[in-house]
Amino acid sequence: MNAPIIAFFNAKRGVGTTSTVYHLAWMFSDLGVKVLAVDLDPQASLTQAFFGPHISLEDADGTVDNLNDTLVLAPAYMKLAEFEEELAIQWQQALGGDERAFRAVSKPWRVMTELATQHDVQLVLVDLGPNLSAINRSGLIAADWVVVVLEPEVISVLGIAMIGAALRKWRDEWQQRLARRPAHLELPAGEIIALGYVVQQNALSTMVNTWILNIPEYYRRYIRGESQVDVRTVVDDPNKLAVFRPYPSLSAMAREAGKPMFHLKPADGALGAHLQAAEDARKDFEALAKAIVAKANLPISFAR
Repeated sequence: MNAPIIAFFNAKRGVGTTSTVYHLAWMFSDLGVKVLAVDLDPQASLTQAFFGPHISLEDADGTVDNLNDTLVLAPAYMKLAEFEEELAIQWQQALGGDERAFRAVSKPWRVMTELATQHDVQLVLVDLGPNLSAINRSGLIAADWVVVVLEPEVISVLGIAMIGAALRKWRDEWQQRLARRPAHLELPAGEIIALGYVVQQNALSTMVNTWILNIPEYYRRYIRGESQVDVRTVVDDPNKLAVFRPYPSLSAMAREAGKPMFHLKPADGALGAHLQAAEDARKDFEALAKAIVAKANLPISFAR
């Protein structure tokens, strides 16, 4: 059985998508789950999160790194951006049943499934770029589930409608193409199942913020396509996977130390309130990891 693939996505930059994938990958690793983290953004945000902002992006050739016994990174491949136009062309060619077109469009899925098998991982987490590109379209049809990462502010929340429209369009178009697939070719189902959402609060956010109050309705209406929407709050919304409190100073400290927030120690400068915040971050991400496994009904057990 292929390892489950979960993509994390928002078409808006700066909402915390990469940070969510980075910390979740480390958390799953800490919990004894072997995970493959995939950077499918040509801007290499996830790769830089792991290796620091000074990594030479020209050297980002997609070579896989075993960071420890339970964490594997497929870093950004900078030349992927050069294939953007080609992917768009092949997406259209696939309507005619062209095998080369199907192989091109499904390449992210084939690479991820091959790497997952090669490294014997239990779960694949994918960081997508903040746009509605052909690369992201291929990344999303490769995924079994998609998690939308949000920030409680106007552009992020209103953008839920745009994301939902794109997901429905790509899902429907892929099903049209699958009907014309070469019979011998193995391809992803491309159902792009919505698993839920994560809210990354910033320093100005509150749980009574007007925009955070709109998230449950917008998500159910535009992502899940439900016409009848119950009025719910984020707190009791079953589609909510996590709401993260802001950790501005802790996040900066973690970037400086080159590690996730919940790995910070007094030697890194995490003293007093910062050390407590690091423990709070650990609890938050552990809860998210377990929520994802439960919501997706994954056959994964944890070391603790």
